[in-house]
Amino acid sequence: MNSTLLLTRPNHDIGTNYLCYWSELAVKETRGFKILDLMGEKANRVNFTSYVLKHKPAIIFMNGHGSEDVICGQDNEIIVERNKNEYLLKNSVVYARSCDAGKRLGLDCVKKGTLAFIGYKRKYILGFSTQYITRPIADPVAKLFLEPSNLIIKSLLKGNTVRKALQKSKEEMLRNIRFMLSDSALMEQRDAAPYLWANINSQVEIGDLDIEI
Repeated sequence: MNSTLLLTRPNHDIGTNYLCYWSELAVKETRGFKILDLMGEKANRVNFTSYVLKHKPAIIFMNGHGSEDVICGQDNEIIVERNKNEYLLKNSVVYARSCDAGKRLGLDCVKKGTLAFIGYKRKYILGFSTQYITRPIADPVAKLFLEPSNLIIKSLLKGNTVRKALQKSKEEMLRNIRFMLSDSALMEQRDAAPYLWANINSQVEIGDLDIEI
């Protein structure tokens, strides 16, 4: 399988700013993978289409706003749209850190050839501290949300199956929830625990979970 990962990381508001910087951390240990990075204004439909058709990435890691029918890039430009161009994700393993895209779009992607689609059937919730919005990597609340979701990509890049990558991520989320409910957690971390639990319950995995890249 082609050892290429395509990453989209728009950066135009608080939420996408956090995802932009944290997703970069997810792809640092590449195990020989070639990383194609569509950051900021590069995360648009034209570039995405061109990169997919030219490089046929094994993994596509998408960050940005979304809905049941679309995943967006910079300034909410639609990059992938249900019943229009989901065929672009054919033969790839896709992780969409995007609201609602796992409800309908992900199902259609797999029907049209996506090997596995990891996403969320409801809103993807990102907890963060307003004290850290200019320093997203240092945010002690966001860390509890984004380190476990990053682990999906990190595990895939290390050769784990989709199933194993998801298992590792969920185990870390559960560990984080236990910490958030403990006396050791900051008040902001404790208050965010229900939202991390919501992410666990809204995550969906569709397709071949035993595939190994």
